[in-house]
Amino acid sequence: MYFLRSCSWRDQLGPFQMSDVSWLTAAPQNPLAVGQYVNNCSYEKAANVCYQEFDVPRHFPVELKQYLPNIVYSHEIESHLRCVVLVALRDIKQGEELFSNYYTIVN
Repeated sequence: MYFLRSCSWRDQLGPFQMSDVSWLTAAPQNPLAVGQYVNNCSYEKAANVCYQEFDVPRHFPVELKQYLPNIVYSHEIESHLRCVVLVALRDIKQGEELFSNYYTIVN
């Protein structure tokens, strides 16, 4: 966890954060950072979300990077910033528990 925080502060651009570290605290600020709340589905509780790999475009708006939970490890290595996003498989009601199959990544 310390590494993510140190890299996040390293790459701050003026007032703009380059990643979200609030998910590491008791007071997350990004309403989309819910991945740590997903439980494994079962026969009784069907999956209502799935995982999707996402390469962040190089020209991603700088003012939106504060919502990304990832940050580039090293600027010396040419690579894409890759995230795993949750995709709803159906409409999800407020307060509903999230379930996914931990073994499935949609390509």
